[in-house]
Amino acid sequence: MGSRLVGYGSYLPEKIMTNQDFEKIMDTTDEWIVQRTGMRERHFAAENETVADMATIAAQRALTAAGLTVDDIDMVIVATTSPELDFPSVGVQVLGQLGATRDQPAFDVRGACTGYIYGLHCARAFFSTAMHRRIMIIGVEKMSRFLDMNDRSTAVLFGDGAGALIFEHSTSSYSGIIDTVVMADGKCFDMLHGSPDHKIIMNGPETYKKAVTLMPGAAQYIMDHAGITAENVDWIIPHQANLRIIQSGASRLGFPLEKILVTVDKHANTSGASGVLAMAYGMDNGIIKQGQLILYPAFGSGLTWGASLIRV
Repeated sequence: MGSRLVGYGSYLPEKIMTNQDFEKIMDTTDEWIVQRTGMRERHFAAENETVADMATIAAQRALTAAGLTVDDIDMVIVATTSPELDFPSVGVQVLGQLGATRDQPAFDVRGACTGYIYGLHCARAFFSTAMHRRIMIIGVEKMSRFLDMNDRSTAVLFGDGAGALIFEHSTSSYSGIIDTVVMADGKCFDMLHGSPDHKIIMNGPETYKKAVTLMPGAAQYIMDHAGITAENVDWIIPHQANLRIIQSGASRLGFPLEKILVTVDKHANTSGASGVLAMAYGMDNGIIKQGQLILYPAFGSGLTWGASLIRV
C-alpha cells in the first residue's frame, strides 16, 4: 500500500526580519551572518499569532489546492517544537479552527528539526496498513518566541512559518511517501536543546560536526535502501539549517549544487517546518514538477536525524 501527494500549502508571517535589522539591535553585520550561515532574512510571527493559527492557514491552503474539505481528511499529524500550549495538541487545535465534524484523530510529533520526517514516517506506517485514506502532515514553528536577542550566535538563525502536505492512499508503492528513516541519539542531548526559560542552548561547532555527517548519512542510507543513486533523484531538499552544512552534505553525497533546493537565505531555519516550506516554495515557483523524486534529509536537536523519499 502506498500514497500519492494531492495537495500542499504554506504560510509565512508578514513580518520580515533582515540581517540589516539585526545590525540595528546587536553587534553583528550582514556580511558576518551571510558568510557563516547563508541567511539574509527570515519571517517572524506577530506576537498574537499562534503556532495553531499558522498551521491552520497552511492546512486550509493545502485543502483548497487539493479540492478537499477538512472532513475529507482522516488524520492530521503536526510536527512542531514550539507550541504555546502544553496541551491540547496543535493538531487538535487545527481541526477545531478548520471546523472539522468527523471526530478524526490528530496528534503532534516533536522531533525538532527532524520533526517533519518523523511525521512522514508515521503517515507512511498508517498508509502501509490501510488504516487511513487521507492524511495531512503539517510542519509549523514559531521559533522567534525562543530567541534571545542578546545572543547573536542563535538569534539570527531561526524563523517562523508553516507548511502542509496532503497524501491519499494509492495502490502504487512508488509515489507519494516512498520511504522514510528516522534515528535518534539521546547521549548528545546537551549539544542543542531548549532551556527551562525557553531559550535556545547550542554548541555550534559540535552541532555542525554532527550535522555534516549524520544528515548525508541518512540520505545515503535511504538511497541504498531504495536501490537508487544520486542520479535518480531530481531534487534534494535538505533541512535548511545553514548553507555551509547544506553544501558540505551535497559534496559528501556527490550531488551537484544545481540539484539542491536552498531557501535558507529567505526563511532561515524554521526547524520542523523547514523542508515542507522549501518544497512548497519549489512547487509554487515551478522548480519542482509533478512526477519528480525528492530526497529530504534532516538533522536536529535530540539528537535526531533522518530522511525521506517523496515523489510529487
